Amino acid sequence: MTAEIGILNTQGIALAADSAVTIGSSKVFNSADKLFSLSKHHPIGIMIYGNAGFMGVPWETVIKVFRKNLGDTTYDTLDEYISCFFEFLIRDTRFYNKDYEAEMLQRKFMKFLDELLENINDQIPYIFNTGPDESDIQNILFAEAFFYADSYSRLETVNGFDDTYYKVFDSNFSVQIESVLKTRINVDIDTETWERFLIIGACLVMKDIYSDETGVVFAGFGDKEIFPTLKSYSLEGIFNGVLKYKGKHKVEIDVINSATIVPFAQQEMVHSFLTGIDPELKREIVNTIEKITKTYPKVVDEHIININDVQKNGMADFGKTVVDQFVKHINDMIEEKFSAPVVNTVASLPKEELAAMAEALINLTSIKRRMSSQTETVGGPIDVAVISKGDGFIWIKRKHYFSHELNHSYFTNYMER
Repeated sequence: MTAEIGILNTQGIALAADSAVTIGSSKVFNSADKLFSLSKHHPIGIMIYGNAGFMGVPWETVIKVFRKNLGDTTYDTLDEYISCFFEFLIRDTRFYNKDYEAEMLQRKFMKFLDELLENINDQIPYIFNTGPDESDIQNILFAEAFFYADSYSRLETVNGFDDTYYKVFDSNFSVQIESVLKTRINVDIDTETWERFLIIGACLVMKDIYSDETGVVFAGFGDKEIFPTLKSYSLEGIFNGVLKYKGKHKVEIDVINSATIVPFAQQEMVHSFLTGIDPELKREIVNTIEKITKTYPKVVDEHIININDVQKNGMADFGKTVVDQFVKHINDMIEEKFSAPVVNTVASLPKEELAAMAEALINLTSIKRRMSSQTETVGGPIDVAVISKGDGFIWIKRKHYFSHELNHSYFTNYMER
């Protein structure tokens, strides 16, 4: 995991990212690069979180190859830079490997199947008094496979795919699906169940279902833009020649919407700072009040006075109204007393203060992780950059894995690389 943030006002954007990267389930290194300039000539930055590579290629390599390919080419808007970047990912054949595509598909299906089987194993003791026989397991597998195949088929299809992909998947990747099923399931699978699992496998690719994806954040100014823009995407990889991605955040600063704070990845401490309450604590409070209002009619009926169904339903409806009004009041108070004052202050901050605030909020998340019993998935040096229309992409803080004094040629030749 990681923590990253973008803080925008009419003067520019401050971007900050920590350096922690988790290898396996618990090994953490504090040396990862997640924040880059997307161009050496123009005010555009990019941040990465989640999966550290694209189709097995490190994102740092991908970004720097694109940067060299872009050169001094300019575009009017940030959207055009983003489109150019995505087109480059598809066009450069060095980033695509058919074997790696098959491996990704296998991992996606394996993750789905492991979660499915875990859920089935949890439910078996409640369904059968004694251990189920093979036919029982086969029936459960068919029912679950049918349910998910039907549910996933109804989801929105990712742009670039259509129903012809079912046949492509069947002919090219059924071996991977069969391999996963054989290693995870020790009963025979009939033809109908097998066909449903193939449909699920295809849907995991062509539908709006993401796993092991990378969060990609673009921020900056196009040539004709005077106010900054930030956009983020979830990007998974290239399947059958199609780049699978979807938009997540879109922030455009103007004279009316003059400031905003956008956290990415581990966000809880930033939300706590902005709202005055931890998001998990807020959910627990709301859930507790909701439980109380739902049980209140039963308590009245059993311990105070007998009430009929109409009265019970009326009390339940009133309880729901109470919860809705409570949530609205809390949200209104958060906006008035906490969020709005912070955002209004951000709107007037100079560029150097934007950078200081971005660094402080990442530090806050890092300290919270360090003081908890959880793995320190946020930490290490914090890279900070400010992007403005006049000055371009400026590093405020940046770590290097090498000594400045021993590598004068790197800085001398930077613009030529």
